[in-house]
Formats: sequence, C-alpha cells, structure tokens
Amino acid sequence: MEKITKNLFEQIGFNSFLYFVFGIIAFWLIWKILATKIRWRRIQPQAETKPHFFKHDILYSTYSISLSSALTVILLFLESQGVTKFYWNFSEHNLVWGYSQLVFFIFFYDAYFYWTHRWMHHPRIYRLVHKKHHKSTDPSPLTIFSFHPLETIIEFIPFLILPLILPIYWPAFFLWQTIDLINNLFAHIGYEFYPKNWTSNPLLNVKTTSTHHNLHHEKFVGNYGLYFTYWDKLMNTEIGEYHKKFKDVYNRRDENQL
Repeated sequence: MEKITKNLFEQIGFNSFLYFVFGIIAFWLIWKILATKIRWRRIQPQAETKPHFFKHDILYSTYSISLSSALTVILLFLESQGVTKFYWNFSEHNLVWGYSQLVFFIFFYDAYFYWTHRWMHHPRIYRLVHKKHHKSTDPSPLTIFSFHPLETIIEFIPFLILPLILPIYWPAFFLWQTIDLINNLFAHIGYEFYPKNWTSNPLLNVKTTSTHHNLHHEKFVGNYGLYFTYWDKLMNTEIGEYHKKFKDVYNRRDENQL
C-alpha cells in the first residue's frame, strides 16, 4: 500500500509537471509574451476569452491529472504483477510488430477517439460529460487536460487495455503518449503554426491542424478527428469552412505585410 501511495504521488507530480510545461508555460509564452508578434496566427482573432474560462480549465485539469495518475498507477501495479505484456528487449518479439506497433497505436487510437468523441456529442451524453471540455469555445494550452472525470477514463481506456492483450515495447508506448501530448497541445493552442499550404496538399491534408480542432470547439459539432482528417472526410463530418478558416490565418499575415 505504501508503494502504491508513493507511485500515485509520483505520477501526480509528473503529470502536474507536464501540465505546467505544456499547459501553463505554453499558455504564457504563446498567449501572453508572444501574442502581439504572432497576432496574425490567432485562429479566432475576434474572440475575447474571459479569465473564468481559464480558471475552469485549470480546475478540471486538476481533476483529470489526479484521475489519470491513479489509472497509471493501476497500470504499473498490473505490470509489477506480470499481468501486462510490456517488454524491454526489442528482439523478444516479432521485429515486424516491433517496428510497426507505434503506427498501429496511432491509427487505432485515432479511430477510437473519433467514434468515442462523436458519441460524446450525443445530446444526452454531451450535457453530462463532454460539455466540461467545451466550456472553452476558444481553447488555449490550459485546455489540454480539461476533461470531465468520465471523459478522462474513456480517453485512458486504450492505454490501460492494450498492454493487457498485446505485447508492447515500452519505448514505443512512451513515444505514443508523447506524440499524443504534443498533438493535444497543438489542437488546443489557439494559434495556427502549420505551414501555409498544409491543407491544400493531398498528402499533408490527412493530418489535422490546430485550426481543425479549434473550429470544433467554436462550432461544437464536426471535425471529431484526433490525428487525422480521413474519418471526418469518410463520415462527412468535416466542417465545410475548415479550409477557408485555415487560409484566413495566412491571408491576415499577407495583408499585414502590404
């Protein structure tokens, strides 16, 4: 019990550190220090986000950090009991699986996120759960961990279940979580940093941009994708003005340079 308690506090400390770096510091750097210099990159230039929205995001991020830390401790406990299929020796399993599992995790989680995210927008579910995350119609880095506790559990399920049924190379698992965190930051950063021609390139367009998810927060429906846009395209849920909204950012820059 003492070890579990220690692990819990360590996880809370680690996740709080991540929120401090990717949430609070990123917020002050982008939204405060550099705001004037990169004003043209603002996805919603007309929006005036109120302080109480920031307080809401920090409060629910605290809940999410505590709960996700507890779920991580459960995963670590299962690992200590030999229940999971994590491994450190890369040659221990099929090399094809070793090299491809990160790609599998990303595509699997993207599909899982799209359908659970869309489900959480069902009116009855939305009011009870997902509405907390959508409190910020103009999201910022402070929003990255701002979820209702049940939504935190829903998003964490693949991280908890997959190691129980599939052999997973620890570094690949960690890299997947790192990619997810960075993608989450850019999804909620409120400024567009992807290159100008991103959405017009058929190869690059498959990856979501900051504008893609920001528009979801602004409109509440559509653009449900996490890493990729293809589910939204296949299911006809991509918001029609997405490409124009993305181009508007760079049109403002070009206008300012005249």
